[in-house]
Amino acid sequence: MTERALIHVAGPQGAGKTAFIEAVLEAGGLIFAARCVRDDSLRRSREDTPTSHPELRRYRAAGACGAALFTFPQKEAGSDAFFVTHLMEDYSQATILEGDDPLEFADLAVFVAPPLPAGKTLLVRGRRDRAKEARDRTDALEGLLHEPHGVTRFLGQAIGAPLAAFARERPELLEEIRADLLAGIVQARRTPPPEPTEHWAIAEGYEGIERAQLVVVNVRGADEHERGEALAREVGRLRKDAAVFHDIVRFRGHKTPITVAVADLLDRKDAGRKKAVARVRRVLGAGS
Repeated sequence: MTERALIHVAGPQGAGKTAFIEAVLEAGGLIFAARCVRDDSLRRSREDTPTSHPELRRYRAAGACGAALFTFPQKEAGSDAFFVTHLMEDYSQATILEGDDPLEFADLAVFVAPPLPAGKTLLVRGRRDRAKEARDRTDALEGLLHEPHGVTRFLGQAIGAPLAAFARERPELLEEIRADLLAGIVQARRTPPPEPTEHWAIAEGYEGIERAQLVVVNVRGADEHERGEALAREVGRLRKDAAVFHDIVRFRGHKTPITVAVADLLDRKDAGRKKAVARVRRVLGAGS
C-alpha cells in the first residue's frame, strides 16, 4: 500500500479553498488533488476526470500530478472506495481532497474561512436540546453500526486512522466492538434524558472549523485584515477556553492548539499564505 499524506480542505463556498490548494501545489512536490462531492442519490462512488471541470483545470495548471472528481454517497464515506480509484494507483507524496469528506480522517484537516462579517462573532450562544441530541447521536450510531463498514468508520472518527486500520484486519475484534457499542446503546436509551442547557456554538457558515488543525482566514485586501484577525482570536478560544471547548469540541477533538494563518491567498509574498503552506509542507515531509 502506498504511504502518502492525506490532506482534507473544507470551508464554505467561495472562501478560497481552491486558491489555497493552488498555493500548496505551486510550492512543488508530487501531489494529487481531488474535488469531492457527496451525492446520496448514487448507489456507489464514482470517479471522473473531465477536462472542462473548472477546479480540476486549476489543480492541473498549478502543478498537480493527478486530478479527479470523486462523487460518493454518505453510506460509502469512511470506506475504501476512494483508495481504489485510478487516481490513487500511482505514487504521490500527498493527496489533497477539497470539499465533502469521503474519508472521515486525514493527516491534516484544513478549514479555509472568510473573515467575519462586520459585527458578527464566530462563537455564539444558543439553547441546546440535550435530550434530542442524545437521541440523534444514539440513532446515528446504531445506524452506522449496521452499515458494512460502520464500525471501522466509527473507530476512525473516535481513535484515529492507524488504530482503525489495525482493527479492520481483525474481523473478530470488530464484531466484539460492535456488540459492546450496541449494548451501550440499549443502556443509553434507558437513561433519563438530560435537561436543556445554554451552550456555546459555531456561527452559521463556519461549521466544521472546530475540527480543523489548520485554519486559513482568506482576507482579500487590507480592509478585511482586522476582521480576519478577530476570527483568528476566536479560533484560539476553541482550545483555550474550557467552557467553549466543552460545548463545541468535546470528544470530537483535542486541546492541541489550532494553527491559524490570516492570509491573502492571491498574494504570493503574503506572510500568512507562506505560513499556511509551510504547515502543509511539514505534513508532506512526514508522509514522504
